[in-house]
Amino acid sequence: MPGMLCKTANLTHLMKFIPVFLFVVLCVPARAQVTFTSVNTAFLDSQSNLFGVTWIDADNDNDLDVCVSGFMGAPPVWVNKTELFLNDGTGIFSPSGQISSNHKNPMRHGWADIDNDDDPDLYLAATWNQNDINQLWINNGGSFTLNQSAGATPNTSQPYEGTVSWADYNNDGWVDLFLPRWNNLKNRLFKNNGNGTFAEVTAGQLVNDLAWTSGGFWCDFDNDRDQDIFIVNYQIGPTNPGTNDLYRNDGNGVFTRMTGAGPIVSAPERGRSANWVDVNNDGRPDLFVCNQDGQDLMHINQGNGTFVTVPVGDANHTSWSSNWGDYDNDGDQDMIAIGTWNTEGRFWQNDGQGNLTDVSDSYPGIFQLMNGGTICNGIAWTDANLDGWLDLHITQPDLAPDYFFLNDGKPCGSWLEIKCIGIESNHSAIGTTLRAKAVINGTPVWQMRQVSAQTAATANNPMWQHFGFGDAAFVDSLLVEWPSGKTCVFTQVPVRQVLSISENCTASVIKSLNNFSTSYREIVSCLPLDSLQLSASLPAGGVWTADCGNCVTQSGWLKTSTLAAGSYLAVYQQGTGCDGSIDSFRVILNNPPVVSVTAPDTLNYKESATLVAAGASAYYWEPSAGLSCSDCASVELTTDSSAFFVVTGTDANGCTDTVHVSIYMYPEPVVEMPNAFTPNNDGSNDEFKPAYKRNIFVDYKLIVYSRWGETVFDSYDIGEGWDGMHNGYPATSDVYPYTFDYELVDGKKGRIVGQVTLIR
Repeated sequence: MPGMLCKTANLTHLMKFIPVFLFVVLCVPARAQVTFTSVNTAFLDSQSNLFGVTWIDADNDNDLDVCVSGFMGAPPVWVNKTELFLNDGTGIFSPSGQISSNHKNPMRHGWADIDNDDDPDLYLAATWNQNDINQLWINNGGSFTLNQSAGATPNTSQPYEGTVSWADYNNDGWVDLFLPRWNNLKNRLFKNNGNGTFAEVTAGQLVNDLAWTSGGFWCDFDNDRDQDIFIVNYQIGPTNPGTNDLYRNDGNGVFTRMTGAGPIVSAPERGRSANWVDVNNDGRPDLFVCNQDGQDLMHINQGNGTFVTVPVGDANHTSWSSNWGDYDNDGDQDMIAIGTWNTEGRFWQNDGQGNLTDVSDSYPGIFQLMNGGTICNGIAWTDANLDGWLDLHITQPDLAPDYFFLNDGKPCGSWLEIKCIGIESNHSAIGTTLRAKAVINGTPVWQMRQVSAQTAATANNPMWQHFGFGDAAFVDSLLVEWPSGKTCVFTQVPVRQVLSISENCTASVIKSLNNFSTSYREIVSCLPLDSLQLSASLPAGGVWTADCGNCVTQSGWLKTSTLAAGSYLAVYQQGTGCDGSIDSFRVILNNPPVVSVTAPDTLNYKESATLVAAGASAYYWEPSAGLSCSDCASVELTTDSSAFFVVTGTDANGCTDTVHVSIYMYPEPVVEMPNAFTPNNDGSNDEFKPAYKRNIFVDYKLIVYSRWGETVFDSYDIGEGWDGMHNGYPATSDVYPYTFDYELVDGKKGRIVGQVTLIR
């Protein structure tokens, strides 16, 4: 679906509503490693088998709550331990008691706003072949009601599922549900009817192939604003291992299996889970796949429907689940993969280019629980206390304790968290793509996120999107691309804030930790330009930086002679740490217009002409004498002498170009008649006709008579003369009278009467 630019905004306008919404936090982060502290909190459990964990703003109060699903006890005695824990806004959690499920084993769950009433609803999936009926819980804004609808709804027997995968696959504004299934069963897709019911989709390979499917993961991998899906298969029929499937959404409810995508669909693996992530910051979603008894694989999106596969970690390993987040706020996403069945988990740090380094040994507090092969399952990155640093939540499906690690962060750092609210698109904003550009360590870096309700196998990160920006002063550009086709564009977005952005391109601040004082100015100039002095309002002693490298001097001169047309950001900073001041300058350099003028090179005496200028939006002709207009694109010229004009064109940016126009005016035409001619074919004076220069005649009539008044020659063809012949024979030498009537191009008419002597 093509994008439509909806709105462009500079977020500084929010300052008049929220005083603390300031421009910047800029500090040079220390090289010290980010650390985590294990904390005890109400949602941790050491007595239950907790599989699923999801972080969601369930009560719509602009903080993140947490839901866990699992059971206590052993068959046939089961106790459902699914619970929603509400955040009081300070990071203190309490059980809500609002979900009273009778599921025997609710292994997985997922959240989405199925009725577009702006609060998320909960879907619990039955597992382990207990033949329970799945449950759809409707959020009433303070309480939950179990949807008891019969007929074509997802409230149906769904044994041994993988993920609960919500997405609006047909872009009708209502989230739909995909349920992968184990045990060589068909996967199921339910279309949201928009009235609280669902219709099962039964046509197509997506829902008719038999497999042991571990999960379905939606993502717009080809950036065409509809949701494609990757199917992780443990095995196909009796064949173990099995190949995975990637289905491209064709935008009309039809899915095409991408058989030529490479090892992403052709390599047989015992797939357990997957994550979509832009690992190398190239704007395209890549895919990481966890495998059992094999090697984890990173599939790098090439942007043409194919992927290049890179192995990650040990060759014989079991990873049960993984999840991604920029835990160190350096502008790229890092990953933890959880090992199970006597294999260890791994903490992978990204260098921004997609190269992963194992830093597990740097975090013994976290990896103590993963060494030796515990069966960790759910893993989620979340900012539980909204301090801008991602915390880590890990559940274990045995009687071992669950863990929550609070990210200690750094004294300062740049980050942004965004809650998207759909209006024309589904209200959960699932499928929305966010792109952000900021200058990190002197280099402009673009990052991309997609809103997803399924970021891991049994755990989901918040649908709020987290960006880290390292030492960036602010976010230069923020694009929000909605499934509806609309795009919101924001510039100069302050960092260290939690924002809410709606599809109508309005933004509000949920929380701000900014304490920088800032100013911002925009300067528009035209090339060519040698240099430009940027005058900071702050005192001397600060540091100049720019996103064009060394193009700015420490005295504030921007070396524009080295720059092409474009937009450049220069920042003057005073102070260090998390407090200080910044003057920022957005310099927009525009190429001048290329003006052209269509005009004749020459004109006859008193001949008029139309002169037309093009290439700009406004024009000025100088001098204006003889012209019908001095500031028109098209002018009429009437003059009796040669003319010289200077035409200045100005474009919409105020840039100019000058063109010089010269028009030579021939002098007043002179017509002369010879008094004799000699038609002897010697190439000289062989015809009798008027003598003139240039094409000056509009009308022409030459008649020659004998001395007795007989017409011996006449012509109306301009330039045709008498060659001395009469009735097919040479006329005799004699004196012949003539008349010549004419009209010139300047409108002058005349008649010449005389005699010419023919000499033989």
